[in-house]
Amino acid sequence: MDLAAFYRWNSGNLLENRTRGAFAEWLIHQALGIQSEFRVEWELVDAVIDGMTLEIKSAAYQQSWKQTAPSRIVFKIHQRAADLYVFCLLTGREPADLSAWMFWVVATSDLPQQQTIGLEPLKAIAGEAIQYGELPSEIKRHQQQSS
Repeated sequence: MDLAAFYRWNSGNLLENRTRGAFAEWLIHQALGIQSEFRVEWELVDAVIDGMTLEIKSAAYQQSWKQTAPSRIVFKIHQRAADLYVFCLLTGREPADLSAWMFWVVATSDLPQQQTIGLEPLKAIAGEAIQYGELPSEIKRHQQQSS
């Protein structure tokens, strides 16, 4: 049995919404040095680092299907079980290109009490996006603010 072929068949298209979301979670785990053997699909939070819980959300302008225009960016924020939300926006068509991602880290308590948040309201709360390499220091800054 060729498990690598199954993984490629099942999850090879990183641009597909379901796979892109899992890839974004994996990227955050990698950036923060969080080691886990498997992803747990329905866990209450997406990551825990030094006692700080994270909810990781992803969106993209380009989808895996044919589009007539870029997608409108909206993130779901209804769960509210984590201390922080990490918003991940893919700006191109290559999820493996780290420079194609933009990130925002926001304390859950700073988010409005609603089901979703668009990109402009997110920027109004969180400011300008950060790059992948800045994630560890931004998470640490939020940890220090909450202590």
